[in-house]
Amino acid sequence: MSRQRRRNWFALALAALLSSGVLATGVVLAFATPAQAALGGITIEPTTGSVDANPMFATATSSAACPAGYGENVSLRVGPASASHTDYTQFRNLGRALGGGGLDQTPVTIPPNRSLAGALGATPAPGAYMIIMECFSLTAGRNADDFQLPIQVCGTSWTAAPTCGAAVQTSTALEAEPAGKVEEGTPVTLTATVDPAAATGSVQFMRQVGSQTPEPIGEPVAVAGGTASLAGAELPGDPGQAADAHVKYEVTAVFAPSDANAYFGSTSPLTRVTVYRGRFPVEVAFAADKASPQPSGTPIVLTATLDRDDVAGAVRFTRQKTDGGGAAEENIGAPVAVTAGAATVTVSDLAVGVHSLRARFTPTDTAAFVAEGVPSLNFTVGGGSGSGQDTGTALTANPASEQVEGNSVTLTATVTPTTAAGTVRFMDGNTQIGAAATLTNGAATASTSSLSVGNHTLTAVFTPADATAFNPSTSDPRAYRITPVDDGDGDGDGDGDGDGDGDGDGDGDGDGGGGGGSLASTGAPLIAIGASGLVLIGAGTGAMLLTRRRRPEPAPVSWPEDE
Repeated sequence: MSRQRRRNWFALALAALLSSGVLATGVVLAFATPAQAALGGITIEPTTGSVDANPMFATATSSAACPAGYGENVSLRVGPASASHTDYTQFRNLGRALGGGGLDQTPVTIPPNRSLAGALGATPAPGAYMIIMECFSLTAGRNADDFQLPIQVCGTSWTAAPTCGAAVQTSTALEAEPAGKVEEGTPVTLTATVDPAAATGSVQFMRQVGSQTPEPIGEPVAVAGGTASLAGAELPGDPGQAADAHVKYEVTAVFAPSDANAYFGSTSPLTRVTVYRGRFPVEVAFAADKASPQPSGTPIVLTATLDRDDVAGAVRFTRQKTDGGGAAEENIGAPVAVTAGAATVTVSDLAVGVHSLRARFTPTDTAAFVAEGVPSLNFTVGGGSGSGQDTGTALTANPASEQVEGNSVTLTATVTPTTAAGTVRFMDGNTQIGAAATLTNGAATASTSSLSVGNHTLTAVFTPADATAFNPSTSDPRAYRITPVDDGDGDGDGDGDGDGDGDGDGDGDGDGGGGGGSLASTGAPLIAIGASGLVLIGAGTGAMLLTRRRRPEPAPVSWPEDE
């Protein structure tokens, strides 16, 4: 074998060896199944509570910083202990992730912003669960390991103790003084009562406005003799400059026992405290004396009840047919004076169909009081004299738990008896969802992806094709919640980069101008991509050397002068 050919074969073998090594490294890095080992533990405060307490606890802190190079983002999740930590259908966000880098320098603290039940989408079954904190690199994605804290769900409570043990369930009640509505600047005292009274620990009072993240009110208060009180609770008024404004606070008391092995934590039911500025906001409750639906011609008594019985004024009752399209709102008689905090009217001429009934209150003293909104209710009226067969309508939603904004929700109405014919209108409050659906074998369905973020009240209204054969019916209202987009990167902002700033560039600065995004959501670390490139280079080099031919030496040319 010539020296040139030996050199070619040597280069080919070297290229193949390099390619194999790089390929093996890339395959291991790109496709190895991440282990679920612990980088360390998580410390939470408190260490026990109720499954519907919002937030689940105050803070979660990792036992150490994220591994070097994996400090771009950190997420906080919870899921069943038996599930894969990267199965994000089971391990769900418990709080908004942190982004922007630098999280591999010191231990990381994340506050949750939802309850355990809210994170999982339903009340969790008793058993073992795991809270995890994940660390992400901008180039290598999710670290194979994570920080972990096992917890146990014991009935309506959870605990960080190894087992449910013999801990005693507790309950917490909350009172506000003054209660209800208070003028801006009025001191409010919150008092929590813990049962059993022998339980020791502390109470953290919390406040929440709408769907905003709950916030602590002051510092935890020690429980003594079964009670804990906070005077001068901080409940600020509306930050705007409007003359008439109010803020509705949902206040809770979260009890954390000093010995989690002896007592479970608990959270009080929500207590509404409205802080108003200017005129007192009067709320009006609205109800009918008969359940919907009713046969045509049935007298229906409508009652509007104020939340104060010492306020004078009048209520104007109106009706608007909503299943025909374009119907105008009409008065139901003349305005009715309020007596002892209530006003009533009787209506018996509602046309067959679905109506939106409303009650508009106008106070006599408009300088001191203002009506807060206009309450309404949907009411269905059937044909004939009610001689038709009664029907029942049930409503289900798929998925049954809360859904992410933009995802499809399928609503199914089941009407009994199944021989009933007609249509079903799906309602979101007073708004119809799509077109009426035809009933087939006792069922009708509709799908929507347009529900906005927040809480919704869904109903299904059945209208019979033959009102003399079947009576209409309306399902019980179903509460449904739509949550903001969660793209799986853990930050909750929906841009897919995992940095939590919402600009999609992955650099955490919010400017949208660079960084390239985190590859955590693609599952393709850069090192695997680089390895693939080197493999191709090595293979190409080998092929070139293998197929290269030695250039033939030209034959000597005899020039005339050489002869």
